[in-house]
Amino acid sequence: MKVGVFLGTQHPAACDIRQAFQDHLEQTRVLRDEGYDAVWVGQHYRTYPEQFFQTTPLLARLAAEAGDMTIGTNLLLLPLHNPVDVAEQYATMDVVANGRFVLGVGLGYRQEEYDVFGVERRTRTRRFEEALALLKRLWTEDHVTFDGRFYQVKDVSIRPRPLQRPRPPIWIGAAADPAVRRAALLGDAWISTSVTTFSAIKEQITLYRRARAEAGLPPAADYAHSIEAYVAENRQRAFDESAPYIAAKYRSYYAWGMGQNVPGESGAELSIDDLVRDRFVIGTPDDAIRECRKRRDELGFTHLIVRFNFPGMSQANVVKSIRLFGREVNPALKETP
Repeated sequence: MKVGVFLGTQHPAACDIRQAFQDHLEQTRVLRDEGYDAVWVGQHYRTYPEQFFQTTPLLARLAAEAGDMTIGTNLLLLPLHNPVDVAEQYATMDVVANGRFVLGVGLGYRQEEYDVFGVERRTRTRRFEEALALLKRLWTEDHVTFDGRFYQVKDVSIRPRPLQRPRPPIWIGAAADPAVRRAALLGDAWISTSVTTFSAIKEQITLYRRARAEAGLPPAADYAHSIEAYVAENRQRAFDESAPYIAAKYRSYYAWGMGQNVPGESGAELSIDDLVRDRFVIGTPDDAIRECRKRRDELGFTHLIVRFNFPGMSQANVVKSIRLFGREVNPALKETP
C-alpha cells in the first residue's frame, strides 16, 4: 500500500495566512523526508470567512518541495471548469511534477460554488462526463473536434502535452452509489471519502468492481481511500490533540451539505465519537497499523490518502503526527499482506 497525505488547506478567518502557507511547505518537506509517496490538495470556493488556498498555484509550489513524491488533486471540481483550461493547466503540472501527477476530480456538492460560477447544479453530472471525455482526448490526440451539449471545440491541439503516456491518471472521487458506478466506468481509480464508514465502503467496493466487470473493463489497477488520522504516544493524547479540530472541520462539511451525499448514517447530529467509529484512525501507531491494514487487506485499497492537519491545529502537533505515522505505521503497510 502506498501512503500519501492530503493537506487540509482551509484555515480559520483569524489565521496568519502567510504563516499557514509556510507551514504547508514545511509539512511537504517532512512528508518527503519521511518517505511518504504522495501529497494531495483539494478545492473549494466561497469559504469566507474561512480562508482556503486555491489548488493550482499551491500544488505547483508544493511540487518544488515534493522530491520524488507524486502530487495530485483531491479533488478538482471539474464541472466548474472549462476542460480545455484543465487540459492545458494540468499538462503543465505534469511537466512541473516530472511526470508524477494524478488528476483527482469530483462533482462537488455546494450550491453556492455553482451559483458563483453561473453553472446550473442540476447539469453537473452531464458536464462532468463531457468534460472527462474531452479532457482525455485533448491529452492524447491532436486536432480534436468535440460537439457536446456544454462543450464544443473545433480542431484543437494543446501544447505542451503531459509527460505521462498515454496521459496522467484520472481518479474520481465518489460517495453516493451512482457516483461510484460512474467512477468505475469513467476513471482509472476510485477515491473513497473519509466520511463514509468502513462498512459502507465494503459494499461500495463490490459495486465498483461489478460495474467495471459488467462494462467489460479490466479490474482497476488502483483503489484509493481517504482517511482522517492522528497518532500519538497514547490514545487519550491522540484524541485530546485532534478531536476538537476534526469535529470543527466536519461541522463545516455538514453545514456545506456534504452529509447528503454519503451513504449510511451521516450528518451534523453525529458526535465526534460517532464520527470516529468505523471511519477515522485516532490513537497509537499500533491502532493505526491495525486499522489501515484492515483497509488494505479486506478492501484491497492500494493507496491511502491520510489527512493529519485540520483548521486551527498547531503546526507542532501536525508535524509530530506525520513523523510518528511515517516512522512506525508506514513500514508496516509496505509489507506484503
